[in-house]
Amino acid sequence: MRHRLVTAGMFCLFLSHTAFTQFKPEEMMKPYVYTNEQGEALACQLWAPQFPKPDKKYPLILFLHGSGECGNDNILQTRAGLPTLLKRLVLLPDPVIVVAPQCQNGNWWVKKLAMHPDYKAAKEPTPSLEVAVELCQHLIQAKQADPDRLYITGLSLGGFGTWDAIQRDPAFFAAAVPICGGGDPRFAASLKDLPLWVFHGREDKNVPVDTSRRMVQALQAAGSDVIYTEYEKGSHLIWDEAYSEKQLVPWLLKQTRATKKPWWKFW
Repeated sequence: MRHRLVTAGMFCLFLSHTAFTQFKPEEMMKPYVYTNEQGEALACQLWAPQFPKPDKKYPLILFLHGSGECGNDNILQTRAGLPTLLKRLVLLPDPVIVVAPQCQNGNWWVKKLAMHPDYKAAKEPTPSLEVAVELCQHLIQAKQADPDRLYITGLSLGGFGTWDAIQRDPAFFAAAVPICGGGDPRFAASLKDLPLWVFHGREDKNVPVDTSRRMVQALQAAGSDVIYTEYEKGSHLIWDEAYSEKQLVPWLLKQTRATKKPWWKFW
């Protein structure tokens, strides 16, 4: 399958950035529009190593923004939650790739929010989520991303998208961090071996805390070691607090996929 990055080639993904001391981490991201062979396009921002080694594959974090950052400017998705996450990542001794796509209004990460106990995931993913995962696959095939160290996180709408992505392919990501989201508890058994750290605020008025509680309870019943952090006085806007947790980034990046992969996985 052919893929291309509009605006610049993949080589530009690893061009040297200006010194960290001169820019905020989120200001060092590079804008791209990724288009697959079906002509489906997805605007995204990419954050990559300053001086990449040609023979090295890097961990990759797919970041899914919330509903307030939907649009066509390819900028808004860098404003909420992501700056705090990048501030943690920039302190690491080893580089990480961050992919932050932007979905448009009407083409969300999920077709319907998992707000009620009787929620059932749609049979097919939305085009936005599907192309975002394709981009990760493309970076693997380009030998830039480490296929055993792929991670996904998202907040609010992106939290729902995170649950949806891992439910569709539990073996693709090495770990997931959904924040203020929810999913389909029927998939708990298939997710029990995936490292998960779930966050929600008890006083969330936008997304009821029960959306996360249902998933966590279903996972625990299935035998999962899921980590759940519920902020007692937390509202909907807890993502900066979540991404500031000192143990979160180290925990996330130490997770790897099992070395034995299904025979149909070619990346």
